[in-house]
Amino acid sequence: MFLAFEEYKKKVLGCYIGKSVGGTLGMPFEGDTNTRTITYYDPVPTEMLPNDDLDLQIVNLETILRTGLPVSRYNVGEIWLHHMEDSAPDEYGVAISNHRIGLRAPLSGQYRNKFYGGMGGAIRSELWACLAPANPTLAAQFAREDACTDHTKDGVYAEMFLAAVESAAFSETDLAKLIEIGISFIGKESKLYHAFEDVQKQWKNKQDVFAVREYILQKYPSDNWTDVTINISFVLLSLLACENSFDKAICTATSLGYDTDCTAATVGAIFGIMNPDCIDEKWTKPIGDDLILSACIINMHEWDTIGQFCDALMATAYHVRDYYQTEVEIERSETLKPVRISAPRMEEFHRLYAWEMDSPESLIAESPFLVNLIYPKNVALIPDQPQTYKLKITNVLKRDFCGKLTLALPEKWTATPSDFTFDLKQGAETTFEFIVNVTDLKRRGQKNILSLRFNVNDVPFVMETALPVACPWAVENLKTNENTVFEATSAYFNVPKGEYRYKTKMKATAKKDIRISCGGTRPFILYVNGAPVYEGKAEFYVPTFHRDNSWTTASLLKNMNEIEVYFPEYGEGEFFFGVGTTFGCSTWIDTLERML
Repeated sequence: MFLAFEEYKKKVLGCYIGKSVGGTLGMPFEGDTNTRTITYYDPVPTEMLPNDDLDLQIVNLETILRTGLPVSRYNVGEIWLHHMEDSAPDEYGVAISNHRIGLRAPLSGQYRNKFYGGMGGAIRSELWACLAPANPTLAAQFAREDACTDHTKDGVYAEMFLAAVESAAFSETDLAKLIEIGISFIGKESKLYHAFEDVQKQWKNKQDVFAVREYILQKYPSDNWTDVTINISFVLLSLLACENSFDKAICTATSLGYDTDCTAATVGAIFGIMNPDCIDEKWTKPIGDDLILSACIINMHEWDTIGQFCDALMATAYHVRDYYQTEVEIERSETLKPVRISAPRMEEFHRLYAWEMDSPESLIAESPFLVNLIYPKNVALIPDQPQTYKLKITNVLKRDFCGKLTLALPEKWTATPSDFTFDLKQGAETTFEFIVNVTDLKRRGQKNILSLRFNVNDVPFVMETALPVACPWAVENLKTNENTVFEATSAYFNVPKGEYRYKTKMKATAKKDIRISCGGTRPFILYVNGAPVYEGKAEFYVPTFHRDNSWTTASLLKNMNEIEVYFPEYGEGEFFFGVGTTFGCSTWIDTLERML
């Protein structure tokens, strides 16, 4: 297929103009779960409002230019290490924390993540569509690599769906066909797939967006207004009901409530690609073309305008086309300024993308070969309970490797065996199994470094990853007076039916104020150093540091602090306990050691 440059440029600009318009329209109502009738900006803006929908795509493009191709979960995951500060809501906070303790994608989107089905990935889809225009399979593959850094399952499928729809919109303008193409990339076992079936069926029968909305909320309830099943269902509903009108599509998405800046931005982008001329000046004139990033985006060298960003994106798309050898050819432009991009990192990218959804593995390195560590099911190690790990090494370069590998762990940790030799021909793969155990571990930190000491073709080098460890709680059954130790392998866990007291100790590096996210599906009272600081009533459960009624602040003493949770008589339920900074949306604090 051949794309004329002017047509391609017009659609890319339409994509981001539509996204900016929709995001600005929906922003004032973000998080409001009520319905309304929206016909225009309210209030009318004087500039584009900053939004993570666009922020993270700009970060991703700069990362690609700096690190080169292929698009990889390893490199796009650097968002969480280098480019976001003081604002880490929901899955972003989990991803930042997981990357900082040494876990990479796709595990970084799974471990301790109650927001794996959030909207944070779906809102990043347009970049991949514009880099792979009229190639929904490749765009969805890029989206999968991106979304798995902070999501799994529905959160990944949502971004794949949108990237495929938006990519196909470069060559297809029939909304029904676009929706069909997008749905083909959603796992049929997923909640999102079944919700889409329901949206289409209910719309066909009811022809009433608010009636269909109510049906979705009743069947797929969530306390989380950024839930992807609800919000992407609203995107689909807005497309079905819009009568091919840009105005009606973005206004419907906003009128339905919930994550309105994201849903309206998404349908705006889709229409902007399909028909850039559909966006009236009444929408674009108030917001202008200036590129405005959120304050929490750091270490960026962003473009000044949306137009400049789109130019850099289009110039990058030529490199994508050449590297992936796609059948879609974009006409070369002699007026478009070239971009500087790092040389490709590997010849064989197909092996990079060969991972299964929800696989508990972490991509440790891409060079000089792919190195994946496959964790046990629980991920966090429980002391004195040996667990088996697998290390998979894949040669993706056109040369042979032979070498030795030695595993090194901290004191009291052991890996058996710890020495391996390997001979990797071009395209070959090898897997090593080893057992890790730790004994007499009094202090529990999350970042326990596993060093991979290689000597390959007589060149020594070291890679590092981490092995999280369980957090201990002393449990007292207040009915039987039985005392046990519970090893929590995540930040959330089930508390059985009955009346209990859970205790743990937390070591701080200095006296500090913290924000505690605590919540659950059963009542509790939280004590810090003997003082009651929070009472949970099981009325609202969204475990995050910035939502109403789900967090509290407390002061920790230098060195040891006692954390106690009293659970009154009640049925079985889930409990979440996380600690973060006190400002912004709060960043998880991973430096607090735990012990009994």
